[in-house]
Amino acid sequence: MEDPTDTLEPRDDQPLLLAPDADTWTPPRSFFWIEAAIMANVFLYGFDTTITASTYAVISSDFDAANMASWLTTSYLVTSTAFQPLYGRFSDIFGRRICFFVSTVTFSLGCLGCGAAGNVLLLICMRALSGLGGAGLMTMATIVNSDMIPFKNRGIYQAMQNGVMGFGMICGASFGGSIADSIGWRWCFLSQVPIAVMGLVLGVLYVPDPAGGLEHLPSTNGSLLSRVDVSGAFLLVIGISIQLVALSLGGNELPWSSPWVVGCLFGSTLILIVFAWVESKVAAIPIIPPRMVAGKFPFLIQTANNFQGLSAYAYLFMLPLYFQCVLLDSATTAGTRLIIPSLATPLGGLVAGIVMSRWGKLLSIVQIGLVCMVLGNALVTSFEMEEPVWKYLVYVFPANFGQGMVNPGTLFTSPAFFDHSDHAVSASTTYLLRSLGGVWGVAITSAIVQNTLNARLTKAFHDLPNKNALIDEIRHSVDAIRSLPPDIQLAARRAYHQGIQYSFATSTIFAGVAFILACLAQGRGLRNTHK
Repeated sequence: MEDPTDTLEPRDDQPLLLAPDADTWTPPRSFFWIEAAIMANVFLYGFDTTITASTYAVISSDFDAANMASWLTTSYLVTSTAFQPLYGRFSDIFGRRICFFVSTVTFSLGCLGCGAAGNVLLLICMRALSGLGGAGLMTMATIVNSDMIPFKNRGIYQAMQNGVMGFGMICGASFGGSIADSIGWRWCFLSQVPIAVMGLVLGVLYVPDPAGGLEHLPSTNGSLLSRVDVSGAFLLVIGISIQLVALSLGGNELPWSSPWVVGCLFGSTLILIVFAWVESKVAAIPIIPPRMVAGKFPFLIQTANNFQGLSAYAYLFMLPLYFQCVLLDSATTAGTRLIIPSLATPLGGLVAGIVMSRWGKLLSIVQIGLVCMVLGNALVTSFEMEEPVWKYLVYVFPANFGQGMVNPGTLFTSPAFFDHSDHAVSASTTYLLRSLGGVWGVAITSAIVQNTLNARLTKAFHDLPNKNALIDEIRHSVDAIRSLPPDIQLAARRAYHQGIQYSFATSTIFAGVAFILACLAQGRGLRNTHK
């Protein structure tokens, strides 16, 4: 008997706005070129994620600013996460084309600025500009496909999209170090510009705006600009930005008890509470309508999505740290080891896409993917100081495979509950909550590792006269471990190993909580995606 929480029964209360008819659908004119345009951006989304990760140490050393290296990541993360949800609603108001153009052009200008930056402060600003555009690369690809492709057919195209992103991540991980070592780190950024320009040109020529995209929005008797929820957008961007800055500083540059960190966390919480009030009581056309997360089913699915982000990003952040700090791999070797999990993610997405297209088992996909994530995180938690080579190939596979299934599963389970007119906002909301979970996951596991290091190394080095300086060096520099005397190096490796084990255990718990939430979800309002 079919599970009523997994069968997606159509609703007749409201018709889908501009939803493509699955029975009569054929790919629209210039479909191949539209897909080429959005896939170029999807490739860049994955490529930029990994190609810059292996070059931050080289960049900061070149500017003699190692103490500011973390801001090369933080600046991008702050703007990309904060602006991600705006693309959904703004594309409803101003159109898909202009948001696609803004995203691509802004990302390109940011990459050009990074390649030409003459000092580290300008480079950080340009990474922030790249993040503003990068926030829309994946989001707009999903939204454009949502306009063109019927829901029941979209799974396989989302799987292709995930595959292209995974290929970009593999290329970035493989080529980042060699580009920096051969022709210079600036080309890690400049090499992305031609691909972005190609996507932009194809987008100008072929990406359409759906007809009638504004009819479902409340009338404001004014211009398009009057439909923008300015106060909501401002509060959301400021609230998330302050929170991310606090999470980046806490446990790294400043202690968690610092008044700056505590004040920023309290202030961001207050701002986000005001944002929730504005969206529910004031805004005529809210950036994130409360119904996107209200009600039992949307709340459970989006909370599961958030916890899945907590687990996935914590796992991905700790895995290369284990390779470099415990096994003492070079950055190149660690990047090579990450090819297996990078391949596992698009493979999981492909499986999810096939299942969605043929059977529509959205909740089952999410639940099975989360089981794989729990298993995978538990396996890497069992890593000892040294393991047989086969374990590093096999144990790192399940978590990423599960993530590849869960990401499209949650992305489509939430929109399936709402009308077609809400799909853009639903997609951007899903990306936002997943990204926030990632930031929280990295912050929590980083704090676990740093606190474990401080406690273990203080105990191990209690007889050394320069223990404080040595501990500080080990905590802030991976390369410093390799030059330590053998006995001190072993103590540092053991401390890192324990802290990373605790972090992997924590990410396992996050995945387990996400699985429980997904099992509690009841999808009786969902539409049937396979009939």
